[in-house]
Amino acid sequence: MSDMPKNESHLYQNTQSYAHLITERHAMLKPNMHHPYQLGASLYMPATRQDIWQVMKRDKLPTINSIIICLEDAVSHNDVELALERLQTLLYTWATHVDSINEPTQQAETQQTKIQTEQPTRPLVFVRPRHPAMLEQLSGFTHIDLIDGFVMPKVDMYSLSNWRMACQNLSTDMLLMPTLETAALFNPHHNQELAIGFKEAFSQPVFALRIGGNDLFAALRLRRPKNSLVYDTPVGTLAYQLLGCFVPHGFYLSAPVFEYLDEPTLFMQELTRDVSLGLVGKTVIHPSQIALVQQAYCVPLSTLDEAQAILHSEAKAVFKYNNTMLEPATHRAWATEIVNRANVFGTINDGNNDYTARL
Repeated sequence: MSDMPKNESHLYQNTQSYAHLITERHAMLKPNMHHPYQLGASLYMPATRQDIWQVMKRDKLPTINSIIICLEDAVSHNDVELALERLQTLLYTWATHVDSINEPTQQAETQQTKIQTEQPTRPLVFVRPRHPAMLEQLSGFTHIDLIDGFVMPKVDMYSLSNWRMACQNLSTDMLLMPTLETAALFNPHHNQELAIGFKEAFSQPVFALRIGGNDLFAALRLRRPKNSLVYDTPVGTLAYQLLGCFVPHGFYLSAPVFEYLDEPTLFMQELTRDVSLGLVGKTVIHPSQIALVQQAYCVPLSTLDEAQAILHSEAKAVFKYNNTMLEPATHRAWATEIVNRANVFGTINDGNNDYTARL
């Protein structure tokens, strides 16, 4: 990896060691009012677009779960100033109508009713700056506290201190989503240091870590194959490693984007794997992908029944349920996330795709 220093551990161990501070600041962060599963189907929108407000108030794409207003890869260098101006204009518009759409939608089933009968709730809204200096600039924007958080591109141990400094003036309620997408992520030792670093670097909560699939492919001089799941590629192998590294530290990860619109069957197969791995959302590139993501994340009733049985206050240490051995001591964390998922996406009867009222 030619762009990495030969002695990479020496580079970041001489800045600040996090090893003796693993959980102190992390433990002080107050609980989030949102769960990372609310990311659901996420859409990147260039900040130069003029219809972002229509998406936020659900005149367009009424079922989208979250949007990421992009000032990075989706905006050319020549359009950066225009993008910043339009973002500031959007924030002024939002502030004018803040009472009507200030609360993000939290449940898929209630969303449809609210869109039809009440002032519309909105998707979660994040902004992706180009670099730490731009994030610091955005922290001074009027009404920037209206957004839910920031997506930080290309975060690793080499850039972490710069991102940390850029976040110092942000509200402690702001949600952060660092993106794992540089060549450094192929080094397991680096990732262990980064997991510790994330827990100590910010006064804001790390809402989720985004796996930047296309940039990781680029680091290998590859592009995602059209007829394969990402999990059948070297980036998929890395995704498993990232899960094993970051999830035990308490972080949630989101799934890489699927960029082929003419492969819906493959897309659903990959979504099935995303869900089974506990990834909390997936970037979409077209409205046709939104419903597929939400369908994939719906919880089968039999699965929810098992989760609720595990979490029941009178559950035995080990018991049989639906011809399955359930053991609350080891299954509780899984069961909690199943309930969280059902609260956001609803449930389906096993064998059909109909939403039910069982939330």
